[in-house]
Amino acid sequence: MTKIVTLGEVLLRLNAPSYERLKETGMFERFIGGAEVNVSVALSQFGHEVSLVSALPPNDVGENALAFLRKNQLDVSKVKSVEGRMGIYFVEEGYGSRPSKVTYDRSYSSFTNLTVEDFDWEEIFEGCSLFYVSGITPALSPVAKAITLEACKEAERNGITVCFDCNYRSKLWSQSEAKEAFEEIFPYVDICFAGMKDFEYTLGYGDSPSFDRERLRYYYEKASERYGISVFACTDRHVMDGQQHRLQGFLYKDGSLHETSPHTFKVLDRIGGGDSFASGVIHGNLKNYDNQEILEFGLGASILKHTVKGDHFSFTEADVTDLVQSQTVDVAR
Repeated sequence: MTKIVTLGEVLLRLNAPSYERLKETGMFERFIGGAEVNVSVALSQFGHEVSLVSALPPNDVGENALAFLRKNQLDVSKVKSVEGRMGIYFVEEGYGSRPSKVTYDRSYSSFTNLTVEDFDWEEIFEGCSLFYVSGITPALSPVAKAITLEACKEAERNGITVCFDCNYRSKLWSQSEAKEAFEEIFPYVDICFAGMKDFEYTLGYGDSPSFDRERLRYYYEKASERYGISVFACTDRHVMDGQQHRLQGFLYKDGSLHETSPHTFKVLDRIGGGDSFASGVIHGNLKNYDNQEILEFGLGASILKHTVKGDHFSFTEADVTDLVQSQTVDVAR
């Protein structure tokens, strides 16, 4: 069993039900989430040992979140009890031509009250094979950025595979702030989840009016040469309306760009779809799938996540494999 360490904030998601608008709803659906939490749960579902490094408040709200993490077989021994609050985000689900909307309320959370001195990375990484963190974590504060960078450096020093998902959020930091952080983190990264927008909006690689496969290949080749990153992956999404999406997966590995054919499907809940794709690609790499199988599995995991409510992935490796083998997900070879 592969031991994986993840670093990130545990979030409380409050969802306006039945496509109601946030400013009009009188009640909320409640979920536990956060990018790193979503990836942790999915990788645990795939059979890996996952240890989440995070912080929660010492109250009943924090205990409830801990119970959720334990229920999903995560090791919570590195989740610290820190004064503060749980970060919250509110979701207004789009309908038809009205897009979804996210409102963050994460200031002064327990996670952002952590300090660099709170971590003994040598002890945390003992027996670890892979470390995962997303660009959301360094976006939270200068201290969170320093923690992320130190974790990546320590993982690299210990020969641990470092996975980083850019996950740029314009409501958390500016493009220039993200660019500065990514350029510091990338030299320690082995597997990177980044699409054209990440390269163009935050790294300043260019400005394309639409998705361009050959330009994506060029960006991957350029970044691989500059930073030494061996694997890149992303999806290209086309939203027909709030309930109908088309998704295509891309994987750059061993100097070649692989892709799936576009797949159109109905969406129940989009949130967590990218995290599930990342989890599937990570799992495929750890299981030594061939490159096309890695991509098929990642896209299949993402599509399945879109069919359930909430942030986290609730399917097994066999569920994803069954979807892929049923040819519901077609692959361009």
